[in-house]
Amino acid sequence: MAMMVGVAMGNIALGAETLGQINEAYKTKPMLKKPLDECSLRYKTIVDVDVHTAIIAVKGNPKFAEGAIVDAGVEASICEGGFTKGQSTLTSLTQRMEKICDVTRAIVRILL
Repeated sequence: MAMMVGVAMGNIALGAETLGQINEAYKTKPMLKKPLDECSLRYKTIVDVDVHTAIIAVKGNPKFAEGAIVDAGVEASICEGGFTKGQSTLTSLTQRMEKICDVTRAIVRILL
């Protein structure tokens, strides 16, 4: 369980880093405001809801933790998909989030 909490903290840190990158992109790429708004909302959901839910759920019902982590990966993918091909400044962070969600989900499945 300690490993799961550690990985979840990694998700929070990566989500916070991505939110910081989004805030920088508002300044340097104002023409991308609409997809950046969408990403900001999605990453706030990852940090404030999905990861928090997973941490609580892993202590009680790991199946709910798995659902929250899957949702975090989906949120990141939807963020990236909102950009016209080649315009996203968040691609590497989004790919890292998707990978860390995959690892977290595998850990949760071991707990099931």
